[in-house]
Amino acid sequence: MRRTPHRWMLLLPVWMLVVSAGCQHIKTPVVAFSDDGEYLQPTVGEGLVIDPDSYIPDVPMPVGFRAVASQCTSSFDGRVRTVHHVYQGHTRPGAAAAFYQDVLPDYAWEFVETRNISDQTTLTYTKGAERLTVQTRHGMGVSTVTLQITAR
Repeated sequence: MRRTPHRWMLLLPVWMLVVSAGCQHIKTPVVAFSDDGEYLQPTVGEGLVIDPDSYIPDVPMPVGFRAVASQCTSSFDGRVRTVHHVYQGHTRPGAAAAFYQDVLPDYAWEFVETRNISDQTTLTYTKGAERLTVQTRHGMGVSTVTLQITAR
């Protein structure tokens, strides 16, 4: 005895086509974590703003960024700081570099140069006896900022 397919079986290919076409416009949220496993809240708005609880008073950190504690060191010899800090945040590409370009002159850092290589921007500033290098790169929804303060 031959069985005829159910009516729904005949509609299955049509239903799959409709569902797959509609799913192409659904954006899935990116969940981001720092290298230390800290959850990174997505930043909102057009630009980044200064976190009032920044670790370095004259080199602010953007709101929503977290220090990667395992990659942060600092010391002071009485004349010059030696700082290596890494911050990470969930933001759009270029936002971190734009943030530092906007705010560092307000803290008396004098611009020296910008270098762009692939997905990485390196900004160099000086103040007194110190040189500040801000390196930003973006990947997988996470912006990583590496700050280095050394002697000039």
